[in-house]
Amino acid sequence: GTYNILLNCFARAGMASAAESLLEEFAPTPESHDLVIKAISLSDDKDAVDRAWHILYQLGYPKKNAKDMEPFSVPISTFNSMLKLFARRGMATEAEALLNSIDEFILEGKFKESGPNTRSYEAVLEALGKTSDADAVERAEALVTRVEVMSELGGGVQQPSLKLYNTLLACYANAGKVGSAERLLSRLHEQSLNPDAFSYGATIKALKNSGKSKDIAIARAKELSQSLERNGGVGNEIIFAHRLSILAKFGLAQQAENLLKEMEEKHKLGDLKQGPGIIHYTAVLNAWAKTDDKKAVARAEALFEKMKADNHFDLDLAAYHGLLLNYAVRGMSKKARRLLVILDSDNISPNRNTFTMVIDSYSRASSNTNAGLKAEELLDQMRQLQAAGNSDVEPDSVCYASVIRAKQASKPGSGTISDLSEFDKVKIMRELQIENWPFQ
Repeated sequence: GTYNILLNCFARAGMASAAESLLEEFAPTPESHDLVIKAISLSDDKDAVDRAWHILYQLGYPKKNAKDMEPFSVPISTFNSMLKLFARRGMATEAEALLNSIDEFILEGKFKESGPNTRSYEAVLEALGKTSDADAVERAEALVTRVEVMSELGGGVQQPSLKLYNTLLACYANAGKVGSAERLLSRLHEQSLNPDAFSYGATIKALKNSGKSKDIAIARAKELSQSLERNGGVGNEIIFAHRLSILAKFGLAQQAENLLKEMEEKHKLGDLKQGPGIIHYTAVLNAWAKTDDKKAVARAEALFEKMKADNHFDLDLAAYHGLLLNYAVRGMSKKARRLLVILDSDNISPNRNTFTMVIDSYSRASSNTNAGLKAEELLDQMRQLQAAGNSDVEPDSVCYASVIRAKQASKPGSGTISDLSEFDKVKIMRELQIENWPFQ
């Protein structure tokens, strides 16, 4: 009814507190609980997981070590909302545990509803794709095999969908398992599942994250893009984004800019639904940061100004980072510091990576006698912003390491970091008010 429509609005906006408050004002339907968990899932609240669990417990899901539990009934859609919450946060172990618990409750006769469906398995796979666990790919493959077997045996699960396989491809992509990705892509064609742009895009991403050489990665990415079109698919902005990221990885800036222009032309001719977006321009900026071309900074600045002048773009922090990286790697500290000021005037909040890049620019500057002092000023600024409530700027070990490098760079003849004595290290740690030495 009307309440669920309003809950859906709160859910889409990630307005968890508003959704939870509204839930107390009417007799909720099963869909109501789904929507509240979705709202919690899309929020940035640190206690989101605990609050979602609270809803499941209220619906009858047994708490840990519950004895002599009574049969309970919770729609699988509500469990799926919880699984999506885990997926968005890369909480693969928790997602797998919840999925397995449902199966166990069914076997024990404690669960009255239908068991996990395709969406359940897709959510767990998504969580596995976002975790850094060393065995994530093997667990993802085992899960897909489980779905395939259950489907063949009539276990109440539909035949694996293309989306399910695409989620497995995303796991391969993140792990750089390009061989596994290409084999799965071929199998999808054999099974007439018609891999789409996402399937090919994930395989190209696997190429980028693999250890393939520059020439092999670039050539194979182009072949995959052409193969998609030969098989009746339509290349899209995802394909171009992954191809550009490969070129950026190897610092092939001119090729990246040419591919960006190709994308623009295809869009003008109607062969590409969407033209280049911020993510595509940012990839080219990153490519310019990794090249030795003497005109790299000027080219990067020109590209950034083109983005800024385009009314269709609402520049994000990643775009500014693309230009900032060009300054940082070349020790252009004045330009890096100026861009940090511009960020503030453009109402974009910097994070720890922003400050770390500016600090790096001081340690790499040709004239760095004040590098240590400037780095500590920026560190103090980060701590002030953190104290004011911006947790995204909390200094980490990478940041502290950059500050120490800047301090060493400002002391001619002081040697490298590895030359520091234990006494020197303790002294620096006291000066920076840190407990652990960041170089391990």
